Amino acid sequence: MSCIGRTVEDVKKLVHHAKLVEDELHPITQVLEFTPDFGCDGKEIVLLELDAKVLETLKEDSAVLRGDPEAGAVLCTKSRTYEVREAETSNSLVLIPHLSLATGEGSKERTLQNRQVCGIHHTYLEIRPCKPRTQKLRELLEECPYSGSQGENQDGEKTRYTWSDLLDLVQCSEEELDKALQELEAYHLYGFWQMLEFDYHFKVVSHILNMIETKSWPLDGVPRCEAIKGLSELEPRNIMTQCFDYYLKPSDKDTEDGDTLYTLRDDKVCRLCAEVLLRSADKYNLHEFLSIWQQSVPEGLTTNLSQLEGLALVDRSSSSDAISYFPVTSLPQDIQDRFNTLFATRDKWTFEEIRPYIEDLAGDKTPVNALLTKYARASTLNGIKYYSGKHAR
Repeated sequence: MSCIGRTVEDVKKLVHHAKLVEDELHPITQVLEFTPDFGCDGKEIVLLELDAKVLETLKEDSAVLRGDPEAGAVLCTKSRTYEVREAETSNSLVLIPHLSLATGEGSKERTLQNRQVCGIHHTYLEIRPCKPRTQKLRELLEECPYSGSQGENQDGEKTRYTWSDLLDLVQCSEEELDKALQELEAYHLYGFWQMLEFDYHFKVVSHILNMIETKSWPLDGVPRCEAIKGLSELEPRNIMTQCFDYYLKPSDKDTEDGDTLYTLRDDKVCRLCAEVLLRSADKYNLHEFLSIWQQSVPEGLTTNLSQLEGLALVDRSSSSDAISYFPVTSLPQDIQDRFNTLFATRDKWTFEEIRPYIEDLAGDKTPVNALLTKYARASTLNGIKYYSGKHAR
């Protein structure tokens, strides 16, 4: 038997010259040939390296590559996001369709098989787990915030996005997109996902708080169905339902008629009331703010500064402590730009002060401490550790 000019005898001679023992080799010899048009379609095939776990996931489910001109590509399964990078290898990766693999079965007699090489690659794509790139989601949703039925006609020229639209534009998996929408307190309204305009948002939450007070319901015993039925007379039911679920959580108790009782999320309500106050002034005297803030929340709730992480800055450098509105959502997403902005705002930060403003940039491989080591300079003053700009004096 011969194949592309090769014979079994030719193969046996090569085995002998290579000082190999033929009986220890697989009996099938595959002879490679290059087609006349070899290399013409080299860019049409890309090699992707996957570990066994991801490969099994792809066999059971689909995956998609999502790219952005301003960011690298990511591979998204249903639940995870992976960063995609091109890697080089000094070895030649030869692509051969229908290549036979040793099975240990079949005839022991040597045979020849013809195989065509369809490509040779020196680069391939590798993937690494990464955080979902959901920063763009807030920007998209803030393009057209919902401000109530009176403002529907005013939003005709602004862009609204469906869930599918967001999945195409945001580099994350389906499950991660759902989680991010919940964390942003986004609302599914008339087929689109939108944020509520801040004043309207507070108005909707105020309806819930006022009803709890009017009905004299305990803060840990709000009947969901009865509350939503009454609230739906004030604002659209789908808005009141979603807002109710954002600001209350189910308890383990029911009413006698089977209505589930819900508990107010204390910290979320206190944080929202604080934001209303902080937005109205450039700076507050801290003592006065704490007093006004406590008076602004429903009776039974207790305010504390830990509820304002990533929302407000406390300045204790002067004789009179002050507090000002400084939300993390207003800061740049680029890491270096973020640190530049932080150190332009304040020369020195303690760990607990700066942590809420860089925590969203951290990941498994780059925790907060690693970011500070790379982008900040540590110093100690009066026994307290501070972080400042790398090149600060």
